[in-house]
Amino acid sequence: MKRDICVETNQVTALRDAVSTALEAGEGYPAMVMAYGEAGTGKTRAARSLYIEHLGLYVRVMEGMTQAGFLQEICFEVTGSSPHGSMRCKSAIISSLRSEPAPLFIDEADRLHVSRMEDLRDIHDATGSPVILIGEMGLPTRVNARSRINDRIPDAFRVLFGEISRADVHMYAAKAAGLNLSLEAGQAVLEATKGNFRRVHNAILSIEGAARAKGTSEIDVELARAALGGSQRRRLG
Repeated sequence: MKRDICVETNQVTALRDAVSTALEAGEGYPAMVMAYGEAGTGKTRAARSLYIEHLGLYVRVMEGMTQAGFLQEICFEVTGSSPHGSMRCKSAIISSLRSEPAPLFIDEADRLHVSRMEDLRDIHDATGSPVILIGEMGLPTRVNARSRINDRIPDAFRVLFGEISRADVHMYAAKAAGLNLSLEAGQAVLEATKGNFRRVHNAILSIEGAARAKGTSEIDVELARAALGGSQRRRLG
């Protein structure tokens, strides 16, 4: 099974459009983006694909990060160095991004203290580089806590990642594993996973193994259900 496949769902397309528009906004215009949703909905996979596509920078927030640690992490991604002191880091980040603007993707942003979001707002305001916040359902609450941050994220730049569709399931199976699911098989996967992208990935992985054992890439509903039932029994066991 191929890794890091990003299926162009409606949610991925909306995030792609938001990032592209933010890149064109320029300094002085609001260009912060927020992608949020439950765990396993494909936000991080989409963000990683887009940051590579746009030659951006990617930082994952670790639980309990201090201001200095957070800024050092960003500074290393931007400049390749990690100066001591928050202000030194922020100055180095701003200086570099002023010279070469680039989108900054911040994953697990719902872990950030609001003061760290203010650091990101400063970087955005001073450089015009888009800042893309990726997090779970609590992220909008943190963003709303400071109007100066909230006002920099236009409604069109707020992307909710929810359940994927049956068409997305079929597309992912084909692109990631070379499997052709029947309509009934795709529906069985969708119902078993409740449209959660991470669960869909695990389901297709199980179906791929069963298909390989039978020497086929054509998946009917019986084969799909048998593979899904086997994976559930292994988890329960």
